[in-house]
Amino acid sequence: MANTYKVHIALALLLAALSTLIVGLTLLPGSPLLPRATTFVVLGLTFTLFGAAGLRALSAAQSIGPGKLLRMAPSRLVVTAGVLVGGAVVCLAVGGLPSGGQPMKEAGVYYLNSHGDLRKVTREVYGESIKAEMRFFVTWFTFLSAYAAVLVACAHRAAAPDPVRHTPALAPPAPVPAAPGSPCDAVGACEWCGQLKSATSLPYCPR
Repeated sequence: MANTYKVHIALALLLAALSTLIVGLTLLPGSPLLPRATTFVVLGLTFTLFGAAGLRALSAAQSIGPGKLLRMAPSRLVVTAGVLVGGAVVCLAVGGLPSGGQPMKEAGVYYLNSHGDLRKVTREVYGESIKAEMRFFVTWFTFLSAYAAVLVACAHRAAAPDPVRHTPALAPPAPVPAAPGSPCDAVGACEWCGQLKSATSLPYCPR
């Protein structure tokens, strides 16, 4: 079970890194280096990993509470996830958000579709619009993938046995009855003869 958590975390971080790289590639001049379908592929992978991470986190939160669950996040993993998300956000800020409408191509003519209003544009503007669209959406996918890795790590820690909480209590040692003729200073029934003893009785077992 621990291995499945580690694989899940590794895949989520790998996808977050890949998403950050895709966002960075949109800053390069010229035509988009990746096809537009890349966004949909990353979308499917992201929501698969994030959905599975959410289920694991929800199961763990039911036993320890959501507030305590998020406090169990490993600091190094949080820093790694933050660096990946921060890189994507910086690229988004540098490259800018999509504007003017959704890029479309019909019969070799390029358009920007703004709520049904088609505006003819050049191929260069069409390419920049595609890159801006990819940059915006994949930045969100970077955040979701990185957050999925953190959630799975928290769920992993919550599912791990607590050595203090799960250590069985040691049973008290069984009383050893006094041998005949040895001191019997316990108040109550004698371990050997069963006769009642008291503070004033003989200190030796009568057996």
